[in-house]
Amino acid sequence: MPLTFAHSFADAVPSLAVPWRAEQWPDPHIIVFNHELGKELGIDETSLLSTITQQGHAQAYSGHQFGQFNPLLGDGRALVLGDCAQTNAPNGQFEISLKGSGPTPFARRGDGRATLGPMLREYLISEALHGLGVPTTRSLAVITTGIDVQRERMLPGAVVARVAQNHLRIGSVQCAAMRDDDSLAALVHYALSFHEDAVSDAEAAGSLLRRVSRSQAKLVAQWMRFGFVHGVMNTDNVTLSGQTIDFGPCAFIDSFHPQAVFSSIDTHGRYSFGRQPSIMGWNIARLAEALLPLMPIDEARAIVQEFPDIYRRSWLDEMGRAVGINSDDDHAAGLLDDLMTLLDVHRPDYAQFMRSLTDGTTVSLFPWAQQWDARVSSLRVATPHNPVYVPRNYLVENALELAMNSDMSAFSLLLEAGKNPYLRKKQCKKMENPAPDTWQDYVTYCGT
Repeated sequence: MPLTFAHSFADAVPSLAVPWRAEQWPDPHIIVFNHELGKELGIDETSLLSTITQQGHAQAYSGHQFGQFNPLLGDGRALVLGDCAQTNAPNGQFEISLKGSGPTPFARRGDGRATLGPMLREYLISEALHGLGVPTTRSLAVITTGIDVQRERMLPGAVVARVAQNHLRIGSVQCAAMRDDDSLAALVHYALSFHEDAVSDAEAAGSLLRRVSRSQAKLVAQWMRFGFVHGVMNTDNVTLSGQTIDFGPCAFIDSFHPQAVFSSIDTHGRYSFGRQPSIMGWNIARLAEALLPLMPIDEARAIVQEFPDIYRRSWLDEMGRAVGINSDDDHAAGLLDDLMTLLDVHRPDYAQFMRSLTDGTTVSLFPWAQQWDARVSSLRVATPHNPVYVPRNYLVENALELAMNSDMSAFSLLLEAGKNPYLRKKQCKKMENPAPDTWQDYVTYCGT
């Protein structure tokens, strides 16, 4: 039975929504379905397939792309089917969108389609982040369309069904600000409707800016803790909800390297691993600018200036849990900063090093850390909390290569490891191994 959707965003801010349907597919077939998420939301494979032909809407948004403002981007190859009420969902509501669903009015001469490999990759990485405890949009299913898509060669077309609290971005606010003050105010109130706190019209913009700043500071702190590189932190790829979104060129670092860049288009390292906190602060400033018609400039400036301190506090908390110390301890900040210096000098496999803290094998595996380990041991108040498994790049690429040849075994094993990445599983033992020496200069692509 098809799901019944509301279109709350389109109703609230009609100037930023275009009614639209996915293109017709000759042979839609579910390749992978998230049964746990489906059960949580009350969706099965049959209901999903009967729902994807419903009319939804494509969202308009703007965005700073690599620092340059583009006034109109929008969902060029995606549409939001709508939102559903569900008690198990965060805030009692969720949205489903289809990525790769065909061209929309925002397609900018693109074909609006996606191919199987990148959609499987988004499914894998988003679910891995969820398993780690990082706020993220979720993947419900990957569906092949029966259409071959022209890229560097003909590739099977596919769609990922994405679940999110909502799909509002900083770029949504930027776009609304360009339309008129009424659209901007409507968007702000709609974004705040996902939170219980009632605020006056005069307080709304400041409340939203403060919420987004805090949630994104905490999110980036978690990215840094787990070695995640988003890769394309344009303002249209930063949510108002604080969930990770748009996984095109993302990757997890292998050896620790603050300058790590994987995206083929990030030629100047704007979105490198170590620059993510400052870039997010820059993005928050762009959000503040867009909200200025609705709030005093002094208030906006004060909130923006708080971001570095909020991020620093969040990072200390995250890394404190990772190494097992109280981040409020007077010596904690110095110890954690010293750890970053050591890691930068020695460049170990990051996931292996962090897990060694949990396993108590740090000194035997990394003798250069002996002095630091002795210092941190004297402050330790809890077992360090670090994953056994992250989706290592060489494992992801191998799984996708096999999947493109109809072998989903490695993909399924990676998914299984990511469901509880803090627990060792006998069948996943090889996934602990660092990348082989031959694995160098890994490059990711947006898959557009």
